[in-house]
Amino acid sequence: MNRRNFLRLGAGAGMALVAAPLLGSTTARAATPYGGPFYVQIHASGGWDPIYFCDPKADATLQRYTTAGIAIGTVDGFSFPDQPVDTLTELGLDAAQLGVLPYLMSNRAFFEKYRSRVRVINGIDTRTNNHDIGMQAAGSGLGGTAYPSFGALAASTLGGDKALAYVSSGGYDATQGLVATTRLSAGGYVKVAHPFESNAAAPGTAPYHLPTTIDRIRQAQRERVASLTQSQHLPRVDAALSAMSKARMEDGTLANLELPTLIDIPGNQLGDAESLQQQIQLSLAAFKGGLAVASSLALGGFDTHAQHHAGQRRQIAKLLAGIDALWTQAEALGIADQITLVVTADFGRGPTFNVDQGKDHWPVTSALLMGRGVPAGRIGYTDDGYKPVKLNRTTLEPDPAGVRITYGHLHQTLRELAGITDGPNSGRYPISGAALPLLRV
Repeated sequence: MNRRNFLRLGAGAGMALVAAPLLGSTTARAATPYGGPFYVQIHASGGWDPIYFCDPKADATLQRYTTAGIAIGTVDGFSFPDQPVDTLTELGLDAAQLGVLPYLMSNRAFFEKYRSRVRVINGIDTRTNNHDIGMQAAGSGLGGTAYPSFGALAASTLGGDKALAYVSSGGYDATQGLVATTRLSAGGYVKVAHPFESNAAAPGTAPYHLPTTIDRIRQAQRERVASLTQSQHLPRVDAALSAMSKARMEDGTLANLELPTLIDIPGNQLGDAESLQQQIQLSLAAFKGGLAVASSLALGGFDTHAQHHAGQRRQIAKLLAGIDALWTQAEALGIADQITLVVTADFGRGPTFNVDQGKDHWPVTSALLMGRGVPAGRIGYTDDGYKPVKLNRTTLEPDPAGVRITYGHLHQTLRELAGITDGPNSGRYPISGAALPLLRV
């Protein structure tokens, strides 16, 4: 097949938005909406400090909250610095902009609300202080290797034929060609949903063509794809052509998808939190519409080499508010019981402070699991110097002869939870070593 013709055809169909397995036929037919399960990964970009959230320490050389009169609180076995969020100046925010308070969540409020739904995994050995490798490991289970993210594996295996199968606005979202990554703003999404409208915001008011003309264009496209498919034999090209046909079958679903009114946080201090919550809204809309399987999201600002005490408190409060928004909106949409959420970071911080009152990279961190298939509780330990404690493979209790939890163990668990461990795509990207029962009750 002529390369120029292939690229022209791909660009015309918005090929960057979708990827799918081979279609047996290019005949148009109604697409079946995907109903779940759904998977969301939120990444704390830069590396959060669990000492300030879910793995607190009393040693004042590792934190600054106890000297500030902030106690370590507990809720049903979860420990956390009981630090407030309503004193905005302590978070490095303008005290006059009180309108931001509903978009910040304290550690206590989070654990009191989600005590029965969250699993904390402490003492994860990321084996790196490098941002890129840490992000890769958090997203795929293996750092420094060209592996697809968990979201890409889940999307390609469970619903690779969906037009927006894998949605991303950050984090490690490599796909290795298994499925395409969709990055859409609300405005961009409307344009994709209504390709034959000159004013996509008001469908039907200014179409480029009459309906009969659009039908003829679609028929010509199908015939052209069929002809090209017959004339070439490259698997990747064949898959791309099939993906275009599949995407066109989703036109009706795309056009009818209900987009939310995007959140607008007052003031100018929480732009990153606003972006996270907007991407959560769009991801949930794609889930509800039956078009997506997985989503990769991120909140930055955690690389606190200076002013660590205020920075970590502020970013963690934004992150927890975003997680809360996800579950609140998912429940309103009736899809919360189909969602599994994983929260990760490049690595941890510290353990001690530097001369700029920041904390540098540290290869020990924590992760959260919530939602479908996840029992509540806390597992994993770090010692008083914030080093990971080895665990017994069966009981997950401290054992000098045991093993350290790694992101590989976390991703083995995620693949098992999604039912894709033995799938063909997971088989191409194995995670070696014996799994740990991270979801044991």
